[in-house]
Amino acid sequence: MKRNLKFWTRYTWECTGVVLAVAAVLAVIAVFGAEGLDLRALATVVPYFLCIGAVFCIMVGNSGTQTLYVPLLLSMGETRRNVLLGFHYFRVLIIAVMLALCAVIWLLVPGEASAVGLRSIPTILCVLVIASAMGSIMGTIFVKWKWAGMILIIPLCGLGGGMVGVAGSLVGGNFLTARTFEIVSHLTALPWWLPAAAPAALALDVGFQWMLLRRQEVKL
Repeated sequence: MKRNLKFWTRYTWECTGVVLAVAAVLAVIAVFGAEGLDLRALATVVPYFLCIGAVFCIMVGNSGTQTLYVPLLLSMGETRRNVLLGFHYFRVLIIAVMLALCAVIWLLVPGEASAVGLRSIPTILCVLVIASAMGSIMGTIFVKWKWAGMILIIPLCGLGGGMVGVAGSLVGGNFLTARTFEIVSHLTALPWWLPAAAPAALALDVGFQWMLLRRQEVKL
């Protein structure tokens, strides 16, 4: 189990690096696209860039994990129980790291926008959990039924396009104006169905993944 946790911890830091790279690219676009640069306001928007990068990385990374790393670990002698626990440890860790980074940035840059960001953390948590579950379910389905997995890639690409659209709204010419504040302020209102959908999606993911993992063949 120790070797298993070490592997997933290292994988988490690698994925975190990808998220930071995506956030850095969006921040650079914001700097060059803004009509007036306000570093303080930019800092309050960076956590949302991190969240956009995290959603994309979690969904794509989870799918790749199911098709590549899970069979690899099984072929190396890890038990299916340890693989399942290690995989969910990775998911919890990367979500916790992203939320911690967002909270630290907002706490270091106090203000109304940062206060809105801190109040939106529950909504962001639910979105990250649902995105993680969707990516994992797509990955497990692709392993078992490739044709169905290919169909599920379509909504994934649609979600990716939606995230690009949101990023475009934030990094457009006036991204440091009240319009950005208006967009992100909607995240503070946590709809009743979102906290219900997050654990439901996670439970469905865990159950489905374990069902397929128990029957998954390892080809050396």
